[in-house]
Amino acid sequence: MSEHVADKLSFLDRFLTLWIFAAMILGVGLGYLIPGVEAFINKFQVGTTNIPIAAGLILMMYPPFAKVKYEDCRKYSITGKSSDYRLCKTG
Repeated sequence: MSEHVADKLSFLDRFLTLWIFAAMILGVGLGYLIPGVEAFINKFQVGTTNIPIAAGLILMMYPPFAKVKYEDCRKYSITGKSSDYRLCKTG
């Protein structure tokens, strides 16, 4: 058990905080540099629900809820068979 927890994490998981801050900086930068981007994004709103935000949240939350094993997905993606992706999920 001398191996640190951080050493077991994947590259994306290890730097998750960095990716979040980078996405926030990118969003603020786009809003500052391109003034019409806020109005453009607001066109994709139904009632009080912003569709791009909702889609992004669903895409972000689906893998943990479905217990996707990314290491298996990488292994099966090498075979090139799209039907092998169903094997990435645990029951």
